[in-house]
Amino acid sequence: MQNILARGGVEFLAVFLGIALSLWVDEYQKSKDFKSLNNQILLRLYDNLEADSVDAVWNSNAHRVAMIGSGKVMQWCDDNQPAMDSIDIFISSMAIRTFFVNNKEEYNALKSSGRMELIKNEQLIKSLHDYYTIVDFIKESDKAISSKVNNHFIPFISNYADFYGEDSTKIVYDMYRVFHINKNPDKSKLKFFASAKYSMSKRMYRRYKHTVNNVTAIREMIRKELKN
Repeated sequence: MQNILARGGVEFLAVFLGIALSLWVDEYQKSKDFKSLNNQILLRLYDNLEADSVDAVWNSNAHRVAMIGSGKVMQWCDDNQPAMDSIDIFISSMAIRTFFVNNKEEYNALKSSGRMELIKNEQLIKSLHDYYTIVDFIKESDKAISSKVNNHFIPFISNYADFYGEDSTKIVYDMYRVFHINKNPDKSKLKFFASAKYSMSKRMYRRYKHTVNNVTAIREMIRKELKN
């Protein structure tokens, strides 16, 4: 009788251990699969962030041009608008507006995977969250500036120009169009627009520069995470 009970106990223990081992192997494989999926997403995110950095550098330079041009226009107004060959370029720089071409698909995939905790670097998780929050804010700021330029500045300056388009002889910044000013704009209104654009572009220049630094730091953290 005791032998039967002993054999039954051994068989039960074997079955129990077999089930437990099977469950552990299954969970281990799932965890491994999720880790592999996370790493694939991180790799794509790494590449997307590189594209973000390139776009942010381009946009920061555009706002730097707008900031400098707006400052020149303010000075021109203070000097009572003397004849200046380059004034078309400086005024045209006030019409610069940017759009941050950013892809959140991989970040959203990482969040929706349900295994964000598999990332060992908590600072990376926080930095990604903070980064994409700032990106949303930058995009809204870009939209606000574009609205002001399209709905207020361009209609104003169109009263003092006979052309607005591409001109290979007058380059503002890469693809931006140029005004041909045919008479001096109202001085006080022009200075108001210039001062407003100077402030806006100065802030955006700093934000985009900060974005470039953030992307560099995050990509470094991703590289370390992928090595773990």
